[in-house]
Amino acid sequence: MRVGPRPAVKGVTAGRGPPNSTTRHGYAAEVIVAWLLLAAPVVAALLLWGAWGWVAVAAVVAAVEFATLQRSQRFSARFWRSVGMTRRSQRERGIELIYVASAAAGVALLVWSLVGLG
Repeated sequence: MRVGPRPAVKGVTAGRGPPNSTTRHGYAAEVIVAWLLLAAPVVAALLLWGAWGWVAVAAVVAAVEFATLQRSQRFSARFWRSVGMTRRSQRERGIELIYVASAAAGVALLVWSLVGLG
């Protein structure tokens, strides 16, 4: 007879749904947020339609954000498939920094277009 807590089994939760369900829901939420952030400069471009300089800026921000999002998603997939935890390279940190900056610029453009400063 065993006394004390049961040993942890990798990938199994104690009666709380399928294995790793929390991880899948967390990933889905992150993906939805990423796509909403990507939509911000696209919506801003539509709202600024006619102010062609600002439409171009919003399009460039959306393109940069999309490209860096794809690169960071590829990196994340490789990272989680790998064995063990490794440090991110300086290149990958740079890509993520560019993504964060472009996402912030997209949200700023959206807010700016909604306020009517364009």
